[in-house]
Amino acid sequence: MDTPSAPQFAILDYLLPGFSSIISAANAFLGIDIGRYLPAIVVVLGGIVAWGHVRDSLWALVEDHLMSSVRIRTDDEIYNYVMLWLSKQRFATSSRHFLANTDINSRSSYMYRYGDSDDERDSDDDDDDDDKARDARGGSKALRYTPAFGAHWFWYGRQPLVFERHQNRERMSFETASEREELSLSCFGRSPRLLKELLLEARAMHLRRDKRKTLIYRGNLLSVSWQRCMARLNRPMQTVILSERVKQDMIDDAADYLDPATRRWYANRGIPYRRGYLLYGPPGTGKSSLSLALAGYFGIKIYMVSLSSASATEENITTLFNDLPTRCIVLLEDIDTAGLAHTRDDAQPSSDPAPGPPPAPMQTGGRPAASPPSTAGGRLSLSGLLNILDGVASQEGRILIMTTNHVDKLDKALIRPGRVDMTIPFGLADRDMMSSIFRAIYAPYDNETSLLGRRRCSTDTHDIEEAKLRYEHNQRERERVGKMAEQFANKMPELEFSPAEIQGLLLRHKRSPEVAMAAVEDWVVRMRRDKRERAEKEAAAQQMEGKQQGAEKTQAGDEARDDGPKVQMQTIEARSDEETSTTGTSPLTGAKNASDSGYETP
Repeated sequence: MDTPSAPQFAILDYLLPGFSSIISAANAFLGIDIGRYLPAIVVVLGGIVAWGHVRDSLWALVEDHLMSSVRIRTDDEIYNYVMLWLSKQRFATSSRHFLANTDINSRSSYMYRYGDSDDERDSDDDDDDDDKARDARGGSKALRYTPAFGAHWFWYGRQPLVFERHQNRERMSFETASEREELSLSCFGRSPRLLKELLLEARAMHLRRDKRKTLIYRGNLLSVSWQRCMARLNRPMQTVILSERVKQDMIDDAADYLDPATRRWYANRGIPYRRGYLLYGPPGTGKSSLSLALAGYFGIKIYMVSLSSASATEENITTLFNDLPTRCIVLLEDIDTAGLAHTRDDAQPSSDPAPGPPPAPMQTGGRPAASPPSTAGGRLSLSGLLNILDGVASQEGRILIMTTNHVDKLDKALIRPGRVDMTIPFGLADRDMMSSIFRAIYAPYDNETSLLGRRRCSTDTHDIEEAKLRYEHNQRERERVGKMAEQFANKMPELEFSPAEIQGLLLRHKRSPEVAMAAVEDWVVRMRRDKRERAEKEAAAQQMEGKQQGAEKTQAGDEARDDGPKVQMQTIEARSDEETSTTGTSPLTGAKNASDSGYETP
């Protein structure tokens, strides 16, 4: 066939170069005249394009007037609730377009900067003794499937809902794609009740996941917000090696404080509703462990913040404390290293005045030059911390726990009654503590297979008989471990090593208590030698530092004596210039200036 020469083809060939050649080839291949159907083809294509715009406009009208919706951003914890709920839904796992993740939590820097540990590897599996299950997991994270970007329809109850996942291009450009992500849920009807029910269900699922875990939040002093850093399994209180009487007193005191009736009692009597504990003792004695176990015992969150950070200003710490929930534990670890020790005592004037700062350099015209900014001006002071803890605008309802290795270095105002209601000392391990540590390491628990008897306890009998055999085996094992614990405590020196050091010895031989017993003597000799060498190095370093400070003081004194006459002479000359300019008489010569006498000096 010839190339079409109709006017419309000429126009199309002008707009689309090569169009006539394509039509000619199509006519030759199909054996028909496509030009006859060209108007219909144009109408169909135009209708398809127009339908896209009409559909979007109609859907926008439906969304605005006939539907309810909720938007969820990544910088809020509810994002994690919804993503966990979606990963459990059938439509998310059966969708042809999905995202595969090992971590479905928010990537926002305001949420999970330090990484959360509350995934499958931390879950409470009842079959931890199943070697096959352990080998199958292999310590790797499970895959989670969530819907891809775009709109997805699903049924919730008996009503259709729309889940939409998209990127908000209005967010800041430096944020990553996952941080700009937004979720939206929509349902038909002008009532958002169904969406709120879904969000409550997602929240309940997330809370069930964390039911037997202690949630730990850390204060981010850059964004000035609390970030969830991990979720750890609740630590049993019996695993904290401390006097049972002391532990029970602290539990009873905290339980009475957290009772809702106690809050009303405090309010009726005008007493601030706050509670404070001070845990002090050598490193490795269990101060932080008791704080973590107490939070798990009462099922409340624990919040930690570093006061020694360069960003720990009074404004930032105040903002963090104002954002605390009403029931929580605030943990301030190693408060003696926060730079607040004896702040008020050091501020008192001494009998010998300290040498003043050197005079500021002078600019032209006699004005002092601008001094460099102070680096410590914005740091948190002791008075600022005291106002945050129990000032007029301080938060109520929280439990404050402070830990320190040196209680004598703390300012008395920080630990006075009212700020610290209970002081708990932690000491080095005595015989009872060493025996308790040994039993905690080697005694089998009912929900696990002992590392000591894993091979001896294997059996192919039914579950009931196997459970009975396991129980009997565990009872015999506990009795044997109890006797060995007494022997171990008798072999170890008392009040010389911390519980953490003793636990480190036992963990090296956690599969064999007999080997641990045999290694006690050599371990004690080595630890004593290491501590002696460490003490000698510290003493030598302190002696060297003292000599350097003495040499610096001597050099400074010599320079001051050398500069004394010069400074005195400069002072006399400056005074002479002042008197000369005002009276015209020099105090050094007693003569008038030549300009005032009316004659020139010869």
